Amino acid sequence: MSDLKILVSHPIQYQVPLYRALTVDGIEVEVGFFHPGASQNVASDPDFGLQFQWDVDVLSGYSHRFFGERSGDYSLGAQVRTAPALIRWASDRHTPLLMMGWFASLAYGVGVLRALRGAPTLILTEMTPLADLRRPKPRWRKGLDGFLLRRSVCMYIGTQNRRYYEAHRVSPDRLFPAPYSVEHERFAHRTAELVPFRPELRRQYGIAPELPTFLFCGKLTALKRPLELLHAYVNAGLSEQASLVYVGDGALRPALESRIQEAGLKHVHLLGFLNQSEMPTAYVIGDVLCLVSEAETWGLVVNEAMACGRPVLVTDTVGCAPDLIDSETGWITPIEALSKALWAAFAQRDHWVQMGVAASHKVSGHTYEVMAEGIKQALVTARSRVPDRSYWMYS
Repeated sequence: MSDLKILVSHPIQYQVPLYRALTVDGIEVEVGFFHPGASQNVASDPDFGLQFQWDVDVLSGYSHRFFGERSGDYSLGAQVRTAPALIRWASDRHTPLLMMGWFASLAYGVGVLRALRGAPTLILTEMTPLADLRRPKPRWRKGLDGFLLRRSVCMYIGTQNRRYYEAHRVSPDRLFPAPYSVEHERFAHRTAELVPFRPELRRQYGIAPELPTFLFCGKLTALKRPLELLHAYVNAGLSEQASLVYVGDGALRPALESRIQEAGLKHVHLLGFLNQSEMPTAYVIGDVLCLVSEAETWGLVVNEAMACGRPVLVTDTVGCAPDLIDSETGWITPIEALSKALWAAFAQRDHWVQMGVAASHKVSGHTYEVMAEGIKQALVTARSRVPDRSYWMYS
């Protein structure tokens, strides 16, 4: 029998090291994936607008199984086909189940079923109050969310995530920290190897080696606001004084290309999609990461950039801002003041190296080992606590 079962949508490169860390700690983990994602074969990502397969190993070092076969298929038919095996696997009342978000109605139903039965359940979700507001729900669904959360033990990835649980009246003794993490050492080590070759790396991509460089890493979609960043860069008067580099792909790429060409912006570069092993190269090329999303539950590219010794500029709708960004590690701005914030960051360019060192130090406490420790503490509580009898309350 497993010590802990984990139910998740598909193998996600940011979560796999956590499963391995738990296994190394002596916890017998079995991960159940709804579908294989890009772990075994080339898969499509509608936001990136391309097909890809992860170039890092996401399946070794822990026990796992797949319930579905088609990547990204959350259709009713897929859930019906998957339901018997998944429910049978997840309904063991004596084995704790960690739910990594509610990726499908079937997964949500499993959580509610376990809550009704009083089975030990842990929840690790990225949700924030802002993200919750962006997804309007009827009152009954809000009440059901609160019921599920209060009957579970919850782990918060950061300040905003904890506020989400608190808004649903989860008691403090059912909340445990699990600070969102990336492979800090891998990024830091690879950065140290690449830094001596930074001028040449920039030349390979046609980027001026001598110019300060702002970096965007993410999907080129409306939610990530790449066009707003381009407008702010131009409006700040930086088009001849600094480079702006986009790493990623998506539906807005043609619009970006059109605006870059129309305005004759010779220092704006679109590098396209880079796979996981290539991401340290992006952070070495850039000086300051810009994450200006309309809504971002966390923003793990911030962890990556900081691990590589880069300060970060974020909008105030980015979930990790209260935990990782301060005056020593970067800048926080409302989207309306993005141009001013870019100029302010540019004006501090002589301090970027110092800020990068502070950023690396700040994020060094966000490790998978710390996440695993939080889950171990939560497991003890999940096994020992009776359900919270206030679960029907909601206001």
